[in-house]
Amino acid sequence: MKKLVLFSGGTDSAAVMLDYIEKYGTENIVSLGFNYGQRHFLQENGAAIKFCEHYGNIPRSVLSVPIDQIGGCSLIDDSIPITTDMNQQRSTVVPQRNALFLLFAAAFAEVNGCDVIAHGACAEDYSAYRDCRDIFFELIQQTIQAGRIQPLKGSEDILDDITMHGELPVDKLDIKIDTPLINEKKEETLKRIVAKYGIEPYKYTYTCYNGKELSCGKCPSCVERLNAFHVNGLVDPIAYNL
Repeated sequence: MKKLVLFSGGTDSAAVMLDYIEKYGTENIVSLGFNYGQRHFLQENGAAIKFCEHYGNIPRSVLSVPIDQIGGCSLIDDSIPITTDMNQQRSTVVPQRNALFLLFAAAFAEVNGCDVIAHGACAEDYSAYRDCRDIFFELIQQTIQAGRIQPLKGSEDILDDITMHGELPVDKLDIKIDTPLINEKKEETLKRIVAKYGIEPYKYTYTCYNGKELSCGKCPSCVERLNAFHVNGLVDPIAYNL
């Protein structure tokens, strides 16, 4: 079955994409992005398209999830400035973003014959982003299985499959959520990816929250990216407006 990679066009999901290409081949991968009203959508989606084209013309779809109609976050509300203070990183947290993404992705996966949804959550996301933690993904997996039109591996009644400890065994899941970077820091992922694939893939990525043609180098996303390159003694191949 095909593997669905949630690919924003950023460095973390690009790392997942590269590993999936090596493991499963481009013919077995589908790239899925989301337009949720983020100010950086055009730039990051453009990077994702170029990446997918460069690495074997991987099929790409984009779903619209209008979280910007709700607001409450600087990424989707232009009246709230993007912080340059890493201690204020929670101001960039989009309410329930990963829950919405994964439920939409699960529907897409079910219709398109995918048995895995790969997500690029990493170790540094834990503190600011509660929806990037192990327990969150475990619970969402159960929700997805419970809501499936027709379960293939599990019972019609999900309660029949849940253990006495409240867990749903992996072999009862029709769609698994894979978070291969969840125990890696960004600098560790970068080191591993560059050693394996070189630095070129990062030319086709975009992570800046401000959404300008040149990355700002000051928002939390840019700071984390630049720090990962600095720690590894590498020069980021994209341009910055510094």
